[in-house]
Amino acid sequence: MNILFLLIIVSIILIIALVSTLFVTKESDAVYSSEKSMNWLGLMYSALIPVIIVVALIFWFLN
Repeated sequence: MNILFLLIIVSIILIIALVSTLFVTKESDAVYSSEKSMNWLGLMYSALIPVIIVVALIFWFLN
């Protein structure tokens, strides 16, 4: 498979996961802080996207 095709698929999956997570966190809970949760989710996605890109580039250059 072409690495660009795989990167596009991974990007689409990440975007779908982010959007679905945002919809799930809309519901409020008395003990749950959605702002704190959104900050953590944003940090996780911000950290994961560069890691995935680096790993994909490593695999691409090794092939």
